[in-house]
Amino acid sequence: MPKNDPIILPEKYYLDYFNYVLEFVEKQYDHILDKPEHLFYQSFRDLSEQAKCLYLRFSNRRGDFFRINKISYQEIPDVHDAKEELMHQGFIRINESDDPNQFRLFTKSELVNLFEFILPSQKKAEILEELTEQEIQIVHETEEIAEVLKNEEVDFIKLLFFGHRGGRMTDFVIRDVGNIKVEDLDESNFEPWFKSRDEALSVMHISQLKRMIYELQEANLPLADYIEDMPWETWLSFPRSAKSAEKLLLKIAYHFEQIQLYDKALFHYSLTSKSPSRERQVRLLDKLGDKDEAISMANQMAENPQNATEITFSTDFLNRKGIRINRSMTERLKNAPSIEIPNPENRVEQAVLEYYFDQGWNGVHAENFLWRGIFGLTLWSVIFDTSHGSFHHPLQRQPSDLNDAKFFESRLESITELLEKFKSRNQLLKHLQSIYDEKYGIANRFVTWHESLLPAITVMVEKLPLKGIKKVLLEMSKNMKENSAGFPDLFIWNESDYHFYEVKSPNDQLSAQQLFWLEFLQSAKIKVDVLRIKYTH
Repeated sequence: MPKNDPIILPEKYYLDYFNYVLEFVEKQYDHILDKPEHLFYQSFRDLSEQAKCLYLRFSNRRGDFFRINKISYQEIPDVHDAKEELMHQGFIRINESDDPNQFRLFTKSELVNLFEFILPSQKKAEILEELTEQEIQIVHETEEIAEVLKNEEVDFIKLLFFGHRGGRMTDFVIRDVGNIKVEDLDESNFEPWFKSRDEALSVMHISQLKRMIYELQEANLPLADYIEDMPWETWLSFPRSAKSAEKLLLKIAYHFEQIQLYDKALFHYSLTSKSPSRERQVRLLDKLGDKDEAISMANQMAENPQNATEITFSTDFLNRKGIRINRSMTERLKNAPSIEIPNPENRVEQAVLEYYFDQGWNGVHAENFLWRGIFGLTLWSVIFDTSHGSFHHPLQRQPSDLNDAKFFESRLESITELLEKFKSRNQLLKHLQSIYDEKYGIANRFVTWHESLLPAITVMVEKLPLKGIKKVLLEMSKNMKENSAGFPDLFIWNESDYHFYEVKSPNDQLSAQQLFWLEFLQSAKIKVDVLRIKYTH
């Protein structure tokens, strides 16, 4: 097939994107923008076009410092004038900072030439450690170094657009050059990520704390001395910041657990119920001798589990009276069928497929590829339904509540209604073919666009009980974060039969999620089992 001609973006594409973001945020977040952002909007729009371009060239690159004499862009004909304008309008400052990070802008040989006390034999990392703010003046005497200002305003505006601080303006480029196709979303249904300024600021502050923790750990400084009295209650009170806060709490708690500060670990685990918080608390309480409290929490997990891991862990913990072994998974492995094959040089799953090929079966590496694929194609309209307030900008590739319980709760009626439309395998197959043809290549978290996808899914629909397929898709939608993984490795079939197998070589163990799907698929009347592998040599 002939290759398409490469897409050439406009010369000042990044300015077009930033202007779009500014207009979008201004329209969507009038209830959140305050004086700092309004001042930024006004002053940025007052800049000349080349000054805007130079500022964005700085802003879109990593770091706060730039050497003016190294700046050269075809679309900015007069860097000097643009620099002067940015300086006078407060967007940059020149040679005013004594931050030692400025030394990183120079090569090792340049630093050796600048400072007589530096030896050519030294590594650059050693040189950077030696240089202090006292030597900055020497650098400033040789050339101009720009420090970019108004970063907080730009970061906050990007946060409002992307919903998190990791959003990248390059996502526009990826879309527009055709590297990724995104669904055409109904922008009239877009809703703001944040309901209040406090919520947005909470996400910003958590991100800053995360960065500080990383720097503390890199410098081997004690974390406990710097994170006392954090406003966790406030951060956890907002839906958006709660997600970030819970992830960070788990990271902090696990850090304290690793360095045996168990009281601090338990405290931070206790602030969130996000998995695996409760499991870690049970383990710590049991370790510290608080058996009653450990059993009480394990009972809570068993009565109201969040995922398969909590089910398996709480069951085994309670059944063994605190002795934590994977009894459920061990029993399943012990009673599983087995085959003998030569010890393979590569993946054991491929060797097992070849074993069945020799016996007249067809087969594919199924794992999560097939079940996620059939989910993504079947429920495409539900996933990309913008009426639920979970799409916030045109670059989104999935709804923002996809990993929340809210996804299932708010869409149960539409999911059920869609699945009930398929009264026969043929109806489902026609639907899958139609969506596949219409949406081919569009980014969908669940669909891997591969030539083997539709043929394998077609066989699945033809072989498996229709009721069972719909039961699995409904179960997946209840907890997309957990339930879109853990499916069996292989799908094999012949003219009259089919089977799913979770392949386990001699030293492999079942995970809780794999056990969950084995039992669930069996309950849905789908043929599935663990397949133990024994090597002949």
